[in-house]
Amino acid sequence: MISEYWMWATWLTKVILYLSVAFVVGGAFCYFLLRQYLELKESILKYITIGAGLGLISSTLGFFILIGSFANTGITGMVDPTYINILVNTPTGYIYVLRSISFALLLLLMVVKLNRNKGHFSIIESSIFCILLIPIIFSFSQLGHVANLTLLAQILLSIHILVMSLWMGSLYPLWKTSREISGLPLKDRMHVFGRIAAFIVGILIACGASVALLLIKDFNTLINTAYGYGFMVKMFFVISILLLAAFNKWYFTPRLQHPKFAKHLSHAILFEMLLGLSILLTTGYITTVVGIE
Repeated sequence: MISEYWMWATWLTKVILYLSVAFVVGGAFCYFLLRQYLELKESILKYITIGAGLGLISSTLGFFILIGSFANTGITGMVDPTYINILVNTPTGYIYVLRSISFALLLLLMVVKLNRNKGHFSIIESSIFCILLIPIIFSFSQLGHVANLTLLAQILLSIHILVMSLWMGSLYPLWKTSREISGLPLKDRMHVFGRIAAFIVGILIACGASVALLLIKDFNTLINTAYGYGFMVKMFFVISILLLAAFNKWYFTPRLQHPKFAKHLSHAILFEMLLGLSILLTTGYITTVVGIE
């Protein structure tokens, strides 16, 4: 049985992993959305780089925490050579190693990009970025309580993770945008994001609902299990962030030519970020600490 502190350590690394993927995916999206604003480009590149670094740390640490939970001999058990040798030769071990390598190469790409001080991504760089992102996104469907689902369900989950990361990871760059630019340019970019976000939310809900129906097979699971309770808490945060996003789109965005509304939008995005973090914390909790029966 996994000791409690290993379980909480796993939860923490998973939340950091969620954040790292959000930084990378959302940052990349906003990089292209806001590419004409040079004052934002460098900060977004640094944001993506931080995400890649956090991803490498969380993936590597997650591997050794899993080793430690198997050995169950304290911190020193994290580097137990016997269990390391066993784990690296399992499908789970392959996923951890592949994800860590992908993040490491992504981090290298971003560091080189920052050092060269070139704001434009070439086709080759963009292709490498996307290729490295594929195993990272797909790895979520290969570990934990969803690993035994059908291929279709795993694909749906991967798409869900991708669009969720795009949305959540876009919030910080958008918040920074609301503070760096103003007037009609801000209104235009927020309007474009709002149109794309409407499409993203549709995919997010469709994929998320499909996977949820596969995991929660009956109503009793929802109302009589810890996983079900946690899932309902998560849904509360999801509905809240959807309502806030809709309010931002339909109320604040049309009025962004006025400075006071840009300030209000900035505060609303901060609250949206808080709700997003709550969703990630809850998701990590129900998939790691609680689990589904």
